[in-house]
Amino acid sequence: MDYESKGVTCRVDYIRSIPGILKIIELFCDLLGTALAGAGPAVDSVTTGQRGFFLFVSIVALIITTVLLVLGLLNIHNVFLTGRWPIIEFCWCAFISLFYFIASIVIATVGKYDGRFGAAAFFGFAAFITYVAEAVLQFRAYRSGGSQGQREQQYGVNPPPPPPTRPQPTY
Repeated sequence: MDYESKGVTCRVDYIRSIPGILKIIELFCDLLGTALAGAGPAVDSVTTGQRGFFLFVSIVALIITTVLLVLGLLNIHNVFLTGRWPIIEFCWCAFISLFYFIASIVIATVGKYDGRFGAAAFFGFAAFITYVAEAVLQFRAYRSGGSQGQREQQYGVNPPPPPPTRPQPTY
């Protein structure tokens, strides 16, 4: 089904595509990491800062990934941001994966105080791996230039046919 010509529509099949599945996994890891780090005790001022940094990264990731999932479900990326969508998502995934890697290392250092911090570090590293996988996928989509096979595989969308070429007059 050609979603580019339909405009803003609800695309439930986006959840079954590779980017949709990755976003669901990212949201799951973000949510569990946030809940586990937030439930952990504030042992002293050092662990409070480490816990706060992990919570900041995971909450920002949770909010923006939710927004990106909604944009994908509503087909907004194919209507308004046709050529720039893969590079926008690549930049986001590269940015948040770097911060998740740092925050997971930071929260893992206080895992010896409480097991919830260790579990939060696990889900932080899982989110890091998932964001890196999506960054690679988006980079490959950007490098391929949005060819029909790549866009169809990634978004489940057939791009519109190229405009017809006019024969050039011979003089």
